[in-house]
Amino acid sequence: MANAYWVIGPGRMGLSLASILVEAQLADELLLVGPGPEAPQHSILSASATRYADRLSSPPPAGTTVLLAVPDSSIAAVAGRIASLGQPGLGCVALHLSGAQSANVLEPLAERGYATGSLHPLQTVADPQQGAERLRGAFFTFEGDAGAREAALAITGAGGGTMLEVRPEDKARYHAACVFASNYVVTSAAVAVRLLAEAVGISRAEAATALQPLWSGAVANLAQLGLPRALTGPIARGDLETVRGHLASLENDIRDLYSELALQTLELSRESGLDEETASMIEAEIRSSGLRGEVRR
Repeated sequence: MANAYWVIGPGRMGLSLASILVEAQLADELLLVGPGPEAPQHSILSASATRYADRLSSPPPAGTTVLLAVPDSSIAAVAGRIASLGQPGLGCVALHLSGAQSANVLEPLAERGYATGSLHPLQTVADPQQGAERLRGAFFTFEGDAGAREAALAITGAGGGTMLEVRPEDKARYHAACVFASNYVVTSAAVAVRLLAEAVGISRAEAATALQPLWSGAVANLAQLGLPRALTGPIARGDLETVRGHLASLENDIRDLYSELALQTLELSRESGLDEETASMIEAEIRSSGLRGEVRR
């Protein structure tokens, strides 16, 4: 039986995973299903095993793994449309790629006989041309039934990755962890760029260039030293006056954000050995000066 894959939604993640499957020779047949008649511009379309369609007219043949690489808000509707095509061939699997939604959203497909689950990559893909490289060696998180687990393991292994497992009731907490590790890092960088540009009178593009070594260094420290040793800065070294100065200089929303992150940083600093007397003084300053809603000048 050929290893057939359908990728519904050939966007950044869908194309990246499809590339992994083709390069690892896991996919003997690969169908990309997009929203319009124009196929995406990607090198994977030149592979002999790959074809493109803008609609489905019949259910998948036996042994097909269907990957729903669509936005979270579309998963249920797409699953319903695939289920409406009829009974699939024997041994078909459906996996969605959402980190937040459970496999239960694929219930219409489970009722048709598909093994169902979710397989979420713990990696960001901004460019589908480079996405496969980003996914090699990545961690993936699976949640679903036993019949889908083997297919999820095969996909994870195709790129030399590692598969974790999460319970349905823990999906939201799991996905929040991913948001902190990825989305909020970018948001924090954007805040830093804005503050630096305003403080020294340069453009935001120039500020981003100036800050690049700082955030690159922080990521390198995390990789090399781990937590909590990667932490640096005024709270880690117990510098109360610097923290006080920061709080006094910041306006409402940014000061509140700084204060919330400072309290979390303080806990990490305690783990690193910051003495409790100093930690308590810093905490008192954060709680009295931050999170109050008015500007201190």
